Amino acid sequence: MKQLILILILINFILYTIIFSFLNEKRISYFLDVGQGSSVLFKNQKNIFLYDTGKYPSLLLKQLDQFVPFYSKKIDVLFISHPDKDHYFSTFEILKRYKIRLIVVNGLLSQDSEYKKLLDLVDDSKIPVISLKRGDKIYDNHFKFLVLHPGNYFYKKDNNNSLVLKVKGLNSYLLSGDIEKLAIEEILKCCQGELKVDYFLVPHHGSKYSINHDFYKIISPKLSIIQVGKNPYGHPHKETIYSILKYSKIWRTDLNKGLILQE
Repeated sequence: MKQLILILILINFILYTIIFSFLNEKRISYFLDVGQGSSVLFKNQKNIFLYDTGKYPSLLLKQLDQFVPFYSKKIDVLFISHPDKDHYFSTFEILKRYKIRLIVVNGLLSQDSEYKKLLDLVDDSKIPVISLKRGDKIYDNHFKFLVLHPGNYFYKKDNNNSLVLKVKGLNSYLLSGDIEKLAIEEILKCCQGELKVDYFLVPHHGSKYSINHDFYKIISPKLSIIQVGKNPYGHPHKETIYSILKYSKIWRTDLNKGLILQE
């Protein structure tokens, strides 16, 4: 009887491993539900890319575990859009559990004490850190990441220095951090030809301070995603919702949970 139980356990383990491996061979993009914060995962057969990590580690890790194999706890490239806790804070926990091969930042020397602590920890861990600017690219055999912002100078407000990426795979994506009107106007001047995408991560969790109708019209995505959770700011603002609905449908992580797309 014991032998039979052991055999059944072994068969179940093998089947689980096969199914898990099969699921993890798929190419996906995943707009995670991390509460009031942002995090987007891109995964193919070889590499895993993560744009921001949100503020709440338990929310992030539970979802990452679905797509990062237990036998390969690594993230190839981690992009940190800017030094706001709801975009980077869970990185502390990521460092404990995953091997990170490269971290990409916007190059701004922030005065945020926790962000400085994070960079010191990264330095102690000997993880390479690079800063990218407009026109820089990172790509593998499937995904291509093109930096649209920041350009050659920084704004006083951190939000407007967010690392903005256009991602091309089977689908195309625009990841916009917390950019507000000044940065959006700059991007409209420099990069209109790169703004048309399938999926659009709405800036700053749907803040009204990021509304720009020209921006939304040029992007005209299949779907606009607002990553948002319970918050004291009123995000997403109703003005933003009404503005975006003129150009696309909306997916909200506080209402619809995470969004997984096949690549």
